[in-house]
Amino acid sequence: MGSIRIVRDPLTPDRVIDAARSLLERDGVREFSMRRLAADLGVAPTAIYWHVGNRDQLIDAVVDQTSDVLGQVSTVGRAPMDRVLSTASSLLANINQHLWLVELAHQRGILLALLGPARRSIAAEFAAAGLRGPGIADATNAVVQLVGDHVTVGYFARTWRAQAVGDDLQDCAGPALEEAAAAALSRIPDRDRTFAVMLRALVAGLLADSSGPDGTDDQPAARISAGAGPILDAVDVSRSGSKP
Repeated sequence: MGSIRIVRDPLTPDRVIDAARSLLERDGVREFSMRRLAADLGVAPTAIYWHVGNRDQLIDAVVDQTSDVLGQVSTVGRAPMDRVLSTASSLLANINQHLWLVELAHQRGILLALLGPARRSIAAEFAAAGLRGPGIADATNAVVQLVGDHVTVGYFARTWRAQAVGDDLQDCAGPALEEAAAAALSRIPDRDRTFAVMLRALVAGLLADSSGPDGTDDQPAARISAGAGPILDAVDVSRSGSKP
């Protein structure tokens, strides 16, 4: 009886790039190596170098091939609030599904460029809701930064030790809390729930600045920017380490 011969697909640049993307999605950037990729492909590392160049060239090719996925967001709903929230939620899902791509894009200084379509989609929703001028940029950047900060903290929090909440808050000094509030504060915060509350509050506040009481205010940008002043002062103090 003759031996069975296993015929592998020929190695091509596209096959290497696809395998590299799969490896990055599975193991992340820090675990990625040319040797591990070669093992997945069943070839020698030198064969990969011959087809796609060195590691940096391969990574660049993977990023180029997948660069459009982060900005592909969906928007649903009729009310401005629902539309902005759905777009931001879609962006969050994209980032969480492609953390490896976010890390690589950040290393290459192109993350904002890859997020461009998503930022434009959010900006368009704020414009449709009545914001004008620089206020649209402020609102858009606030939403995108909140999403990004949530992902970043969550990424690093995976390795943090579990945190204790502390003693019964009813026994703490200060104004008394109703029992339900004290009980809720005594539990470890749910980061995703807290993020949802923060995002909704942020968007509600930004949309409230889109018009005055009579709906005719056409200068929301000035009011949004002016309101950021004290907060920016506090940020400057915290960065410098000086006391106010």
